[in-house]
Amino acid sequence: MKKPVLRAAAAVAAIAFLVPVALADHEFDGKKKKRKSFFESVFGTKAERRSRAERRRQLFDSGGFGDEDWGTASAPVYDDPEPIPGFGMGNLAYALPRLQTVADSGLASFPAAGDGGESIKLVLTDKASPVKADAKIKTAVLDLYKQSKFQPLWLNDGAPSARAMSVLDVLKVSAQEGLVPGRYLPAGLTSFIDAEKQIAGSRLAAAQFDVGLSVAAVTYAMHMSGGVYEPDKLSLYHDIKPETVDPSVALKVLAYSPYPQQYLASLVPTHPAYALLKAELPRVAVADVEKPAPFPAGKRVKPGQKDVRIPELRIRLMDLGHLSREDNASELETAELLDKPLSKALKSYQQSIGVAQTGALDQATVKSFNVDNTGSEKEKIISNLERLRWLPKNLGQKHVFVNQAAFDVNVMDKGAPIWTSKVIVGRPTTQTSVFHDEMETVVFNPTWGMPMSILVNEYLGKLRRDPGYFDRIGYQVVNAKGKKVSSRSVNWGSIGANSGIGVIQPAGGENALGDVKFLFPNSHSIYMHDTPNRQLFGEARRAFSHGCVRVENPREFASVMLGWGSDEVDSRIAQGETQNVKLDRKVPVHLTYFTAWPDANGKIRYFSDIYERDKTLEKARSILATAFPSISTVKIVEVAADGDTSLSD
Repeated sequence: MKKPVLRAAAAVAAIAFLVPVALADHEFDGKKKKRKSFFESVFGTKAERRSRAERRRQLFDSGGFGDEDWGTASAPVYDDPEPIPGFGMGNLAYALPRLQTVADSGLASFPAAGDGGESIKLVLTDKASPVKADAKIKTAVLDLYKQSKFQPLWLNDGAPSARAMSVLDVLKVSAQEGLVPGRYLPAGLTSFIDAEKQIAGSRLAAAQFDVGLSVAAVTYAMHMSGGVYEPDKLSLYHDIKPETVDPSVALKVLAYSPYPQQYLASLVPTHPAYALLKAELPRVAVADVEKPAPFPAGKRVKPGQKDVRIPELRIRLMDLGHLSREDNASELETAELLDKPLSKALKSYQQSIGVAQTGALDQATVKSFNVDNTGSEKEKIISNLERLRWLPKNLGQKHVFVNQAAFDVNVMDKGAPIWTSKVIVGRPTTQTSVFHDEMETVVFNPTWGMPMSILVNEYLGKLRRDPGYFDRIGYQVVNAKGKKVSSRSVNWGSIGANSGIGVIQPAGGENALGDVKFLFPNSHSIYMHDTPNRQLFGEARRAFSHGCVRVENPREFASVMLGWGSDEVDSRIAQGETQNVKLDRKVPVHLTYFTAWPDANGKIRYFSDIYERDKTLEKARSILATAFPSISTVKIVEVAADGDTSLSD
């Protein structure tokens, strides 16, 4: 026998000898406790093992490891009343779209107008042409040139026209929109500078330029109107189809408009946030170059205490937009004091970076100042400019806007917020999807129908030991015929996934949905609702659900959506009956994800990338930039240095 086995056998023998002796003399209330068997001494009695298993199950369900009292008789509270399986993190590896050569040998038989037309037809029938585009753009370009007998669209006497130069001026500064300029460099050019010289003396080069500029301009038009990347190719949680301009329509407008640059400008998103983020881009790019000195380390400074680092803290928070100059108006003798306005501003900053909102200058806050955030802020701006291009062109005069990354919801009316609240969204592995829908119904005193997955996976073991459990906690059981029956009357040992048994949690204060839920029917089974677990709204990072959105102030939300007074809402809830109330008019609901977004004062706030969707976009941009090296001579930082105010127009 091997030595490890002998050692193990000896240890077991020792336990077998010692444990019964110790237990024999142990008394409780003057009576000797029943002696445990060897197995029970090592692993616990059946009751003890059952208790530990129940505690582990509840701990797993809660998603936390706190000091809660697990001995209560109440039913476990689930993170979502109707758990959505989710897709894990759901982020997808970006793959460059396959581009096709813009050529068709079948065009050789079609007539061409003049020498310029013959040259362009030669380019469009050459399978080795350097001009490439996606399939839709290829078709649009070939069709238009064929219909026009291959006449040049961007040339005058073999040189770039004024119209062509105006479009090139737009494309070369596309970095100001968070785009990769190299993606829009017409085939045949090595840079946006001196295009005329680059094609001079070559009819073929001029023809390639003409076709290449058509492709580049239409590609830019599609990207500006609907985004560079297809959202569903980046995340399994993206269920949005941007309103991208039709390439054939865009090409016709560009080809025949005297001012094509104005058409391209008209495709820029009109949402106010886009202009504000675009204006912020050169500023954070400068900050990326001019990084601040490290914030000094030191002891924790609580509100009301003084420290020599407080003046520097004031400057940091003002630069980051969390402290106004008015709130910072302090006398010289109080400049080093962590006063109430400064502590409030510090909490705002701490919330934005996802650390505990202590209002104190603590180690986590100092550490965050010394992380190289400047580059990430620039990347956040670029990522969120792209997400704005994904938004519907018309969000609705009155609409509900949920920003998952900010953990908040705003009801907007005529472009202004009329109500806001904290929300709880999905965990990183069961994320809240990004999609757009319409709210139709407000449900007061909702009931909860327990999904079969929860009944089978979470409750059957308990019910087989305690058949009357649901009766005792007030849940209603419905048999396969739809009749209410006693929980105790059900043979839970024979119940399976297809048994037809249903379990309903009646309306009430302990209901998993709370007092109100808000329905906007969708394929994701996501809705907004109240919750009895209100303590979670005190957390800075509120990603706890399986996908549904929990609202901190649901009664106020109901008042805003229905146009009722608070008394009417309270009265409906007090009645205790489940009531479905249709909205007079459906209201658009937008579940979004923005890690950089302007506040009510137009100041850009930054939020944690809880679902790592920023990282996915950054990787996609890196792949695109490698495939299309940027050759623009206009840098973002130069725009800021020159004081270019056109960015905020």
